[in-house]
Amino acid sequence: MKTTSEQIIDTATTLLQKQGFNAFSYNDISSSIGIKTASIHYHFPTKSDLGKAVMSRYRNMHKTALIDIDNSISDPINKLQAFSNLFTCTLGDDFRMCPCGMLSSDISEIPESIKLEVMGFYIDSETWLAAVLKEGLKQGVFSFDSSSIECARCTFASFEGAMLSARAFQDKKRLTKSLKHIINMLQA
Repeated sequence: MKTTSEQIIDTATTLLQKQGFNAFSYNDISSSIGIKTASIHYHFPTKSDLGKAVMSRYRNMHKTALIDIDNSISDPINKLQAFSNLFTCTLGDDFRMCPCGMLSSDISEIPESIKLEVMGFYIDSETWLAAVLKEGLKQGVFSFDSSSIECARCTFASFEGAMLSARAFQDKKRLTKSLKHIINMLQA
């Protein structure tokens, strides 16, 4: 059974993924899980506190997923495919966006503590991708003419953009086909 705090973070995450950070309120969370807004304020005094908690948990879950990929897969191409599956799973059948993608669109309006988590998420992802790409380049399975970190940044941005496009068209295949194409373009 989830704690009230976990229920609040779960609901806020879903609302963020579907609507954006500025488009939901504590009233929306209250209605969704059947508690008073005062209870939400008890756990998260400000929306900034809640946003930081959402991003911190999401970032930690993402780091764990990357560690799991590293621990279970050795082939760089398969690692990249597993990474792309994270995007497909996030989008789901209800076209949820990555919380970082949603927050990035509001970056000038969100508190600094949340910005730092968003940037940290991007850095975590790009650093991990750079290591996978570098290993694939070393093994001769990937081919690109920039540095591994530049390629990782471009790859990550392409994955995020593919997710955004799939959401706009309400077409999950648009995401899966784009991700497959991006991975194919990297292969030697």
